[in-house]
Amino acid sequence: MSTHLFSQAEKVYNQLDIIERDLNYFLNDKSVTFILTDEVQLDQEYVRSIVKHLRYLEVYCMEGKFALERLIATKDIQEEVLEKVLRGVYFKCVNQFFSPKDDLWYEDSRASYQNKMSIEFQREPGNHILEIAKLIEPTFQDLREELDYLEAV
Repeated sequence: MSTHLFSQAEKVYNQLDIIERDLNYFLNDKSVTFILTDEVQLDQEYVRSIVKHLRYLEVYCMEGKFALERLIATKDIQEEVLEKVLRGVYFKCVNQFFSPKDDLWYEDSRASYQNKMSIEFQREPGNHILEIAKLIEPTFQDLREELDYLEAV
């Protein structure tokens, strides 16, 4: 594997590791019951759906990380194989963060011009969910920039 491909695989691995760790900590620390006890006015089903989607994102990131870990360990991998894994990371992790299936939130494309978070929730998600979204969004943004060339491929 070329040095460039190897460093790209390591960089994406590290970004996935950060996201997975942050989501894992959040999901192990904050239950739906805890979130709703803290902020009783929240829509219970909406909060449950967000937490469920965050679990999916954690698993997708873990799977991508595992696949990259195996490739990095071999140190002699074909470019096509790495590209296939990175494409999976792009579509399963990045796209699912910025455009979740159930339209729980959406991306405000003008947010970068307004110096604010790009994720806009459909309803009030509560402070705990806003905090985790603010924490993981920059890493997802970096990951998207790293892999956006795969969208057209």
